[in-house]
Formats: sequence, structure tokens, C-alpha cells
Amino acid sequence: MSPLNHLEQNGEYARAVAAIHATGREIAASLDLDRTLHVVMQKAVETLPMDAGVLFVWDEAAQLYRVAVSHNLPPERVERITFAFNEGVPGWTVQHRQPLMIADARLDARVHPTVVATGVLSVLAVPLICHEKVAGVLTLFSQTSTHAFDESALQLAQVFADQAAVFLENARLVGELRQWTAELERRVAERTRQLEEKQAQIIRAEKLAAVGRLAASVAHEINNPLQAIALHLQLLADESLSPGGQRRLGVVQQEFKRIANIVERLLDLQRPKEGQKQPVDILAALEYVVILAEKQLQRAGVRLVQQLPATLPAVIGVESQLKQVFLNLILNAAEAMAAGGVLTITACREGEHVDLEFADTGPGLSPAVQERLFEPFFTTKADGSGLGLAVSHEIVANHGGMLAVQSVPGEGATFTVRLPVNG
Repeated sequence: MSPLNHLEQNGEYARAVAAIHATGREIAASLDLDRTLHVVMQKAVETLPMDAGVLFVWDEAAQLYRVAVSHNLPPERVERITFAFNEGVPGWTVQHRQPLMIADARLDARVHPTVVATGVLSVLAVPLICHEKVAGVLTLFSQTSTHAFDESALQLAQVFADQAAVFLENARLVGELRQWTAELERRVAERTRQLEEKQAQIIRAEKLAAVGRLAASVAHEINNPLQAIALHLQLLADESLSPGGQRRLGVVQQEFKRIANIVERLLDLQRPKEGQKQPVDILAALEYVVILAEKQLQRAGVRLVQQLPATLPAVIGVESQLKQVFLNLILNAAEAMAAGGVLTITACREGEHVDLEFADTGPGLSPAVQERLFEPFFTTKADGSGLGLAVSHEIVANHGGMLAVQSVPGEGATFTVRLPVNG
């Protein structure tokens, strides 16, 4: 007699079909893996009918079969059961890709001792296969008799196993889709951030260039009368002046030099392209600047820490200009640490760039200050001209590099000079 006729004669056909359809609807409507597998397990146990069941799935990370859901068994006992790939009932079922019926579980070593201890007498195991992939094993148990399973039970169990396999495969695909979606969103967000950052850099560079041109133009206009003042100051120095007059002349000469220095730095905003570019030994240039700044650092109570490699690739540039940048960053750091501190200079190669970092332990910079730090004339110092960092920024930019700052108020500041190896 066929399994179908057996079901029909026992009046169970309609009930079985209804259970299968109900399970199918649950699978179609749900994305909740745990809940849906519980429904499949419960319907399978109730429809056959059996006493209990366990659904094993393959854990790729742990490389073993673990219990995904169980029904009518003590969870604290069975949910810790695991099998290696070729072990136990799940291992045999997957290896042979066919159902397994065990008439007496007490006599079969493939049945886990914990399962036998719950009173299981018969076992029916069916592989969950979808698109030639084995996703797990549906195992059903009888605790009332041995030889409890026949072909009818196997046929029904296979239907529920197929439903569970389809759902597991769909869940896997949905999981992969979510991962890809999350990765795509991450990449889009990162690319958007990079583009926004690049756009901000372009706008900032254009703004700096415009201000630089204006400043240089003003400097040119100031320079002519300054030359006349310089000439007459020299003539006055040759005159016989009273001691008071000499002192006042000295003050004027000192302030004149300060103005002349500001004009020179304004002109530097438009002149950093001058000079013959050639291979520059960055470490040697840095060593030269450190020697120049050594006394100022000592007077400021700043301890210098250098974390430098033995060698770095040469950078194509104007050595004097790069030294100017390094010196400016070191002296700025010393001024930022009025009560002393530590200045750490590091250097390394990052791909096709050389990165130098100047990290101080000063008071740090607010986001608002960082936003304007490289603008000409912007300064936080009472006697500052606001030109040193602007000129340094322009020099580095004209070397195809980048000068950036990272800072948290109260935690110091780090200036990074990035220069291309190939210039």
C-alpha cells in the first residue's frame, strides 16, 4: 500500500496537507529564522505524529553541526549537542545525502547519549537539501516505541525537511544580500565623504589662493613706501641724535623690521613656486631644522621625541621651502606648549607618499579654529601675523602634498605633512 493510500485510509491526509500548507505560508511570510524553524519542527512532530525532534544546522565558523531548534526535549540538555562533519546521525545523513531510520536508538552508537537519556527509542533523520546544498538535518524521535517509522512517516518528514531547506537557503541569500547592501552603503558613504572632503579642500584652496593673491598685491603696494622709509631710517642713523632720539630710532627700526618681515611673508604666499626642485633627503632636512630649533625648544621646556625610520625615499621639491615648513611647525608647537610638554616627530612611507607628523601635548585646537587655521591673517596668538601656517600650507600644496591638522581640545594637536615620493 502506498504512503498516500495509508494516509487516506487513516483519515490523516487532509490534516497532513493542511499542516504542510500552514508551514508553507509561515515560511513565505516570515524572515525570522528561529521562529520559522520552530514552526517547521512543531508541525513535523505534530503531523507525523512523533514525540520530539531536533533540527541540526551546519555552523561554518565552528565547523560542526549544532542544534538550531528542538521540540519537546529539555533545551538545557540537547541544545549543547554538537557533531563534527562526519559524526553521529547528522554526519551520516549528510555524508550519504539520504534519510536514516534507526529502529532502536539504544543500540546505535550514532545517536548521541544525551538524546538516548531523554528516553528516545526510534530516530528518523532527513537531510535538508536545496540546490544540491545540504543545509542541515531534520531529526524526529519516538519515545514510545522502537521501529516507530515507516515509509509514510519518511515521506511526510521529507516534505517538512524540504520546506526547512528552502527557508534556510532563502535566509542565507537574504543574509548575503543584507551584507552586500550594508557593504555597498558603507562604500557609498565613504566615497561620498571622500568627495565632500575633496570638494571642501578645493574650495579652501581656491579661497586661500584668492586671499594670497590679494595679500601679495597689498604687500607690493606697501613695499615701495617701505623702501623709502628704510632709506631715511639709514640717513637718520648717520645723524647725531640725543640718547633719547637714538632709543626712539631703535624702536622705529625694530618695528620697521617687523613690518618688512610681514611683507616678505605676504609675498611668500605668491612665491612658493620659486626655486629649483630636486630630490630632497627628508630625514636630513628634518635633522637640520631640529638643530636650528633645539635652543628654542629647550627654552620652552619642550622635550623632543623623534620616531624616525633609518631611511625614507627622496621627495622632489625645494629643500629650503620644506625646511621652512618643518621649522614653522616645530616653533608653533613650542609656542603652543607655554608650560612645557612633549613634541613627537614621526615619519614613515605610506604607499607613494611620505608622511611626517608633528604631535604636541599643548591645549589643542577647537573645531572652529581648525577650520580657519590655514587662512592668511588668522591667528590665535596675540603677536602673531597669521601667515606662517598659510605659507606652509601653500608650500606643501605646491609640492603636490597636503598639510592637515587633527586635534581635540585639551589633548594636543597633530600636524601631518604628506608629500608625494615622485614629486
